[in-house]
Amino acid sequence: MISRRLISIFLSTFAALAPMCADVLYEWNFDDLPSTNLTQTDSNGKIKADWNLDFDDTMTNGFGQLIVRRTPDGAANTYVPISAKAYREIADEVWIQADIDGWHFKGKSASETMRLGIVHITDEERPHVLAQIILERTDSHQVSIAAEAFGEASKSMAALPIFDSEQNDAVSFVLYVNKKSNTFKLHYRIDEGPYLYLGEGTTSPDREIRYLRLGFSGYFNASDEALRINRIAYLSHNPIESAQ
Repeated sequence: MISRRLISIFLSTFAALAPMCADVLYEWNFDDLPSTNLTQTDSNGKIKADWNLDFDDTMTNGFGQLIVRRTPDGAANTYVPISAKAYREIADEVWIQADIDGWHFKGKSASETMRLGIVHITDEERPHVLAQIILERTDSHQVSIAAEAFGEASKSMAALPIFDSEQNDAVSFVLYVNKKSNTFKLHYRIDEGPYLYLGEGTTSPDREIRYLRLGFSGYFNASDEALRINRIAYLSHNPIESAQ
């Protein structure tokens, strides 16, 4: 017979873990069959949702990665609407996490760019960005990271050229957005190392949390060139604290 003490411990552990699991509102782990397009990938978070557009030649590889291989001829952005339920759960704070297993940028021109963040209004050419992560190859062997905000009274952080054009170690980026204070902060870590602060800025008070946006620009089609995304998540708790 199981003792009351063991039952109590089990219930306490379950109660402690349940909120943490529930705090992952939207999530994509890309543990899909090979050659699955982005719009068909499994949604693993508490709230199920699908991206609205696919990027040309971008699909899963069957090993838990979304492989970005594209030309600028196709879609530049894809979106997920943030539901009223998700907005109620985040209150004024949200964390966007991108886990990237690495990249190999080797096109003739330094143009490969990824953007991930929150927008107020969707638009193929000029989405109304609240705050977003921007990873960009800015020179032949240089990749910069920054967080951007647009709109009235917004201020972006300066881009930091801290990566090489070939990155074989996993990198995690966490963008924190606080609508009450109209601020954002960006952190990153390599593999299982500690999270490091990169910078911060201010967001426009006139823009709201309405859509999750993933966007690409430039060419990702040189021989053996790819960006390997392991996970994208939209959370109502701080993943940095749980990783310490």
